[in-house]
Amino acid sequence: MGKLVRKRRFVWFIQTVDALLLSAVWLGIFVVTNITTTEVRPTEQGGVLAFVAVAIILGLFGRRGIYSGRPTLPRTEEISRLVTSVGIGAATTAVLAQFANWAVGGWELILAVPLSIVVLTLARGFLRTIVLEIAQRDQPERVVVVGAGIEAVEVVDLVTTHPEAGFVCLGVIGNETVAERSGLSDRWLGDVADLVVLMHRHAATSAIVCATGFRAETFRSISAELMDAGYDVQLSTGVTRLWTGRFEVRSISHEPLVVMGHRRPLARWELAIKRAIDIVGALAALVIFAPVMLAVAAAIKLEDRGPVFFLQPRAGKDAEFFDMFKFRSMVTNAEDLKADLAAQNERSGPLFKMTHDPRITRIGRIIRGTSLDELPQLLNVLRGEMSLVGPRPALVEEEAAFEGEMRDRFDVRPGITGLWQVEARSNAEFGAYKRLDLHYVENWSLGLDLRILLATVEQTAVSLLLAPVTAMLGRDSAEAVSTGEAPESGEPDSGGVIDLRERTAARARSLPSAGPTAESPQG
Repeated sequence: MGKLVRKRRFVWFIQTVDALLLSAVWLGIFVVTNITTTEVRPTEQGGVLAFVAVAIILGLFGRRGIYSGRPTLPRTEEISRLVTSVGIGAATTAVLAQFANWAVGGWELILAVPLSIVVLTLARGFLRTIVLEIAQRDQPERVVVVGAGIEAVEVVDLVTTHPEAGFVCLGVIGNETVAERSGLSDRWLGDVADLVVLMHRHAATSAIVCATGFRAETFRSISAELMDAGYDVQLSTGVTRLWTGRFEVRSISHEPLVVMGHRRPLARWELAIKRAIDIVGALAALVIFAPVMLAVAAAIKLEDRGPVFFLQPRAGKDAEFFDMFKFRSMVTNAEDLKADLAAQNERSGPLFKMTHDPRITRIGRIIRGTSLDELPQLLNVLRGEMSLVGPRPALVEEEAAFEGEMRDRFDVRPGITGLWQVEARSNAEFGAYKRLDLHYVENWSLGLDLRILLATVEQTAVSLLLAPVTAMLGRDSAEAVSTGEAPESGEPDSGGVIDLRERTAARARSLPSAGPTAESPQG
């Protein structure tokens, strides 16, 4: 009960913050300014309109699951729902004002909508950084995976490699023989015949059911038993890398069918707009950040008299290599020091990172923690080698190691920021990096790019504003993955790449040659 109370209080706190911020924005637009209407509007009417707008937007937030708790929404999905809710709320308020014969200026809505989005996004960025992470660690969603075949392996891997989603996997419930064949014997909790008993015994709060592992009648029985016991049934579709927007639920005589939209080929006009956004955005950013870049360059030069920039070969579109620019954040002999630090690597696969890497300079620690070291990549964007948004540009060793579906990431230009950076940048698992980059390639759209850019602005602004606090606390706020700079004086060793190949091969050997089908016993 204590956890439930804390969860409710936390949701109320978030709702209160949203209400106060939205009220400040809309009252400021409708009451304080009141300058864009075609006629003078009484203050009382402005106040009512602000109240209506805030109430509608908060109601839409609730309807769209922004306050639903766990699983926590990914940043880009939260931003998508936030933007549409604010837009619909503003449009609905304008329509209601027309019915009441009250004046609403077009510019009022044009100002209020983006201002609401920016204010809420930044506020949620602070809350996520300061409060949400604490709440997630304190109160994770305790899930069991119902099923024991290949799909269960994938679901367990998904849950365990993405702790930022607020899940903790207790184990799997299914056929013991299938679990052994799938390499899940150490996670096996019991048979589905004891499903609810096992859920209670392990204090599970929800279950993820692998639908492809059961016959239809067995799946229906499992779902009914869970729902009768008061649990929501979370269904794994067995399909990966598809954005939820490509799923649609239809019905035949009220029986649900899930329709998966096909991958739409990219139109030339979309690619042209993406390139135009890259050019305009890069030029604007260079102008805006020119003073900051000059200051960073001077600070790097003054600290140790070494080079300001660090250039490293990276694999771009179609796996063609280019020199990627970054501000140097490590000592000039970083390559010589790396061999002594290999045992302290905190990343898996070909990635390398140390939370307290002694090779990072004092200035380097600041520019990494605020992502200012990435600014020179705007030059790569102008040269057409990179995009503002895309997968992380791969190292030489990574390009050589990537096989199969990982080669799909070379179908698009790499980006300064991307889905992995905004959703799971501090995630130490290579699987998270792989999954999110491939998800971006499969589901690319201009809307997704804009959401990622807004999430990046949120993260950058929050890290800049919190930098003095983390510095006073003596904490290392750098979350940048050091594959871009480790080492700066040369190429990283290939130990991580070899490990990646061995891990992949071992994983393949541990899986059965064919996964459980509708005829495979799991419970």
